[in-house]
Amino acid sequence: MKLSVKLLSVSAAALAMPSMAFAAEGSPWYYDTTHWTFLSLVVFLLIITFLGAFKAIGKMLDNRAAEIQRELDYAKQLREEAAGLLKEAERKQQDASEQADAIVRQAESDAKSLLAKAETDLASMVERREAQVASRIARAEDEALQAVKQIAADAATKAAADIARSEADKTNGSSAFSTALGQIKSSL
Repeated sequence: MKLSVKLLSVSAAALAMPSMAFAAEGSPWYYDTTHWTFLSLVVFLLIITFLGAFKAIGKMLDNRAAEIQRELDYAKQLREEAAGLLKEAERKQQDASEQADAIVRQAESDAKSLLAKAETDLASMVERREAQVASRIARAEDEALQAVKQIAADAATKAAADIARSEADKTNGSSAFSTALGQIKSSL
């Protein structure tokens, strides 16, 4: 407060000097309206200084500065929280990426194992089918061989019967024919 009074008095003295110089020209200084206006201003400033207007203005400015500082601190806090959330989101994204990579690797591994199992199962099935086909072919060969033997036996029997009949006709031995025919059939 003392500083503001000193500033006002110095300002008043500085402004009064030129006015006094003009007053020397012929009219007294108290007739000059500029002096009275200046004096009124100085008195007004002294009154509002004593009433504490400058303190109130300073206090309002200090309060406003404190409020701005609080807002800046709050903004800084929000920025730090946002940076933390960003780091957490990046970490979660990295974790999700790693999990996705692990899932892909697991799927590839499962696909390879399923492919290997399918190949093994296919090879096993082909072997079983080949064995079944070979077995069927062997049976068919046996059946064909038996059929050929049966046909050959029937043909041999018929040929033998024809030969025996023709000889029996020559010797008149129908009992010999029947006996020979029974022997042939039993041996086959």
